[in-house]
Amino acid sequence: MIDQFYASGRGDRLVDESLLPVVIRDFLEQEERLLADICQDFDCLVELGSMYGLHLEFAVNSDKKYLGLDVVDRYVVEGNRRVAALDLDQEDHRFLTCGIEDMGAIDIPGARALAFSPFNCLGNITDLPGALNGLVGSGLPFLLSSYRTDAQATHGREEYYDGCGYTEIRVRREPHGVRFTAAEGLDTVAYEPDHMLALLAAAGTEADVVFFGDIGACYVRSDLAPRAREAAGKLPADH
Repeated sequence: MIDQFYASGRGDRLVDESLLPVVIRDFLEQEERLLADICQDFDCLVELGSMYGLHLEFAVNSDKKYLGLDVVDRYVVEGNRRVAALDLDQEDHRFLTCGIEDMGAIDIPGARALAFSPFNCLGNITDLPGALNGLVGSGLPFLLSSYRTDAQATHGREEYYDGCGYTEIRVRREPHGVRFTAAEGLDTVAYEPDHMLALLAAAGTEADVVFFGDIGACYVRSDLAPRAREAAGKLPADH
């Protein structure tokens, strides 16, 4: 189970900056620049698959409230410890153990929140339709960051997972995307845009895909698409 992969600590190396190849460092820098542009009109960042707070400091530095959601208890505990260590208001900055499918039932700080899924988090979810139903049901505008499925992105991901020390890495092109697995329990998919958009439509919302940088693809609710395209157009890319 992918939850056990992260609960055991074997997934932590995926966010160890010392292990990231240049292509992934560039992707993450571009992802954050895109987020910074899009979230200007929001007062709260709801991070889906937050781990211990991948964008907690970004939210604080951007004068945003923050809610981190993750299904791994130890990430939630560590995130709340970080909030306390930074002496932040614990009502306006907090972590909860919660799957995306259940996010509609929680209280969200702020008057206008943006749901943000970083670093292809959605590619790790077993029940993606259920998660997207929960996201859309929450009513929040969203920015879901992922990878393209072309050769350049696939090669970059392979370099990344290999550099993290995973073994018996396998890559498969499936009807709905490109899946990587490894002996340690890694199991992650970059979905084809048509598949993601169809799932979002089935969940009840209109969405658009916006490509950014060399390997990035993000999915946004359609009302955010013009701003996302403008922001993505400012980013460097070889494509």
